[in-house]
Parts: sequence; structure tokens; C-alpha cells
Amino acid sequence: MYINNNAQSNRIYEMQNRISNNSVNTLGTTIQTQNTTDTVSISNEGLNAKNNWQEISNNYDVTNISQNEMANMVSNLIDNKLISSADSLHLMAPRSMNLDPDVKFDLLATTRKSLVFAKENGGSVEEIKNKERAMDILETLRNLSNKT
Repeated sequence: MYINNNAQSNRIYEMQNRISNNSVNTLGTTIQTQNTTDTVSISNEGLNAKNNWQEISNNYDVTNISQNEMANMVSNLIDNKLISSADSLHLMAPRSMNLDPDVKFDLLATTRKSLVFAKENGGSVEEIKNKERAMDILETLRNLSNKT
């Protein structure tokens, strides 16, 4: 198993540190349980994921970003294996046909409005899921940039 993000590694450590009881008493019947141990390899990408997210969030403001900056940001996220290629397509979708690639806009607010519109107007389950994933990525970047 390869762990590529901080949330996965935290969950593994949490599970390893949980104290378990070796027997359970259910309605007067004692059931013996057995603990097992798994070995997990955490990739360098997984170990560095938090730092990579933080570095990218320091370089880009998702509330004031141009299409060109957004392309660079998405490339950095892909290069660091922090998002999938499908996620990158949803983040990179042009917001307008006549968009000047150097004019800055609020990507987070625009994406949020797009998600609300899809939910209110019968967007497909897949479309809504993809927009929610894009929102999660953008909110993660914004929240990390607020911590510096």
C-alpha cells in the first residue's frame, strides 16, 4: 500500500495507537478476537505531501488568481501528485469564453457559485462530485495560505 497524503498517514497512526481488547462479551458468550499487524510503506510523496501543499498555497492566492497563474498552480499540484488529472481538468476549465488569461479573479468564489448552480439546477451526480472535489482542493489551499 502506498500512502500519498497526510490524512492517510494520520489515520494509519491513529489505528496503530488504538488500544484494542482481545475479547468481547456478547450476551454471555465470550468471543476471542485476534489482533493483526500490517506493514505499510509511505512514499516520499506521502511524507512530503503536507509541505508540498503548504508551499503551493504560499505561492498562489485562490481568491485572486489569473488563468495563467491557475495553470501553473494546477501543474504544481499534478507534478507533486497531490491531485488527479481529472481534478486538474475541473480546476482548469475556463470560467468564460472571453477570459483574458492575465486578469485576476476569485477562483474559490467562482467555483462555489458553479457548484451551487449545479445543485440547484439538476446537475448530474458526477458533475456535482467533481465540483465538490475542486472546492475541497481550493479550500485546502486557501486554509493553508491563511496559516502563514
